[in-house]
Amino acid sequence: MFTIPVLDVKSDPLDVLLTVIGYRLSMLTDSDNEEFKSLLADRTVIIEFASQEADVARYFSFDNGQFSQHSGHADKANLTISFKDSMTGVRLLTKGSLPAFMTAVQEGNLSIEGDYSLMMWFNKLAKHIVPVIPEELKPYITRAKPYAYKAQQFAGHWIGIAKHKLGK
Repeated sequence: MFTIPVLDVKSDPLDVLLTVIGYRLSMLTDSDNEEFKSLLADRTVIIEFASQEADVARYFSFDNGQFSQHSGHADKANLTISFKDSMTGVRLLTKGSLPAFMTAVQEGNLSIEGDYSLMMWFNKLAKHIVPVIPEELKPYITRAKPYAYKAQQFAGHWIGIAKHKLGK
């Protein structure tokens, strides 16, 4: 049975997203998804994600079929992905496009250190992160999307006001 460990999570959007991705990877590791498990077999890898602007770093450790996530910088990561800022990281990770990552590198919005082939490997893992939505639930999601968009605009407005008041 999957249990949710208590983690140090910052209110930064990138850290929240990475934590959720980590939870999902934990669930997949404990699942009966053989395709996903085969991607983890015989791999010992640490991948770190960080924001250059914010004090945010989180790393994922894959060790022969086992997975764990940790807050902070890894002592020795095989691949480090540093985003210019947290929102750039959120946009690129939710887009899930390797060409977008490469464009971000060229534009200076992202830096990558380590074994680039792990980007391809992690992209294969990432294809399993978003669960398949059953057909009978899709109409409900379609109806909820406009409300989620309105809530996002509302939250963005108030976050902007809060940042202005705090001088950020």
